[in-house]
Amino acid sequence: MKVRVLPWLALVAAICLPARGINLRERSESSSKQFVVFSTDIRLRQRVASYAEEVKADMLRLLGESDRWKMPIVITLDRASAADLKAPPARLLLADTPAGQKIEINVKIGDDPAAVNLQKYLVRALLLEYAYRGTPVKGGTEYVEAPWWIVEGLIEMERRREGGIDSDLFQRLVEANHLPPMESFLMENPEALGPTALEVDRALAMGLLQMLIDQPGGHENLARLVRAWPRSNGDPMAVLASEFPAVAKNRETLQKWWTVNLARFAAVDRYQALTVAETDKALAGLLQMELVASKSGEKKPFSVSDFPQFMKFSANRDALASRHTEIVALSSRTNALMRPIVTEYEEIFALLARGKTHGMKDRLAKVEAYRAVVLKRTSDIADYLNWWETTQMQSRSGEFDNYLKAANEISEEDRKQKDPIGRYLDELEREF
Repeated sequence: MKVRVLPWLALVAAICLPARGINLRERSESSSKQFVVFSTDIRLRQRVASYAEEVKADMLRLLGESDRWKMPIVITLDRASAADLKAPPARLLLADTPAGQKIEINVKIGDDPAAVNLQKYLVRALLLEYAYRGTPVKGGTEYVEAPWWIVEGLIEMERRREGGIDSDLFQRLVEANHLPPMESFLMENPEALGPTALEVDRALAMGLLQMLIDQPGGHENLARLVRAWPRSNGDPMAVLASEFPAVAKNRETLQKWWTVNLARFAAVDRYQALTVAETDKALAGLLQMELVASKSGEKKPFSVSDFPQFMKFSANRDALASRHTEIVALSSRTNALMRPIVTEYEEIFALLARGKTHGMKDRLAKVEAYRAVVLKRTSDIADYLNWWETTQMQSRSGEFDNYLKAANEISEEDRKQKDPIGRYLDELEREF
């Protein structure tokens, strides 16, 4: 969305529209001092300043950035008058002032404060500041805000982080098998959609954003995308291909990756993590592949460690990219102890899919050594806990009750079936 930078005089006129004007003493600064909030209600000012810092922390985490802001963000909170009710409840603008550039969020609060959706305006303002940080734009010239799917995707990610994933919604989307074409989706205007369609698009945007940051270096690449967006001429496919070539080299690849990632959210039990043994078993299966082994197209089984052999054939690149997708899907349910191993294999398959093999033998040797250590330590811990429960605990956990019951039943059955000689040997054993 292109908007013109507001010159200083126009900014003064815009923020002084209320009859009473603004009292510069009725202000609060956030902890980082980036947000300056004007309002007659001191509690409201302080809550908004604190909330703005929380939203900024979420955005910085998404971009993998530290807090190095350059432009202040000024938030003006005022009661809506009768004349304001027909206008949008808030306006965001970038202003060029004698003291430097700043971003303004002018909010008119009506009977329904939730209609303001302050979180969305804060995300837009923060992404705008980040994109133009260190790149001044003169008053009267145009500037470009971050794409809608990054804004909505970030908001939805934070909402789902608190309330959990609506797996039913994603399951319906995947089962319908009727996702919008990627180009059309990226160019949509969500403001023109109804509530139901907007909810779906937000979920799809979250799936796309999660897929991007799950890639090797995903957070940093997304940060570069936000910075490059003002110079992209509004071509999302081009900028995605530039910053995420592994998943967005063409429309078909990006569409496939997007669909696979949505399927992850559709899994009903995605929050039920696997055990270490279950994770290792699933991973072991993914490290074995059937790939092209000759110019005639003959396929043979390979392990990932056999890459010097199968990397000779470029036909295997797509199969490696597909296997990388499966490992990404596994990562959503990986046991915490195995997560570094699965993450390392994600990066290894991403590199192999791009034909990169430098230093691959060492990486594979290190990750396998670490994998062996984790499995041995886990086994040792399980053995120790079993020994402790058997010999040291004052009370029983009941974990072995079924086993003991079965063993006793078998022993009792054996006693019933023993012949006289067997019974006599038992007597001798008890006697001596």
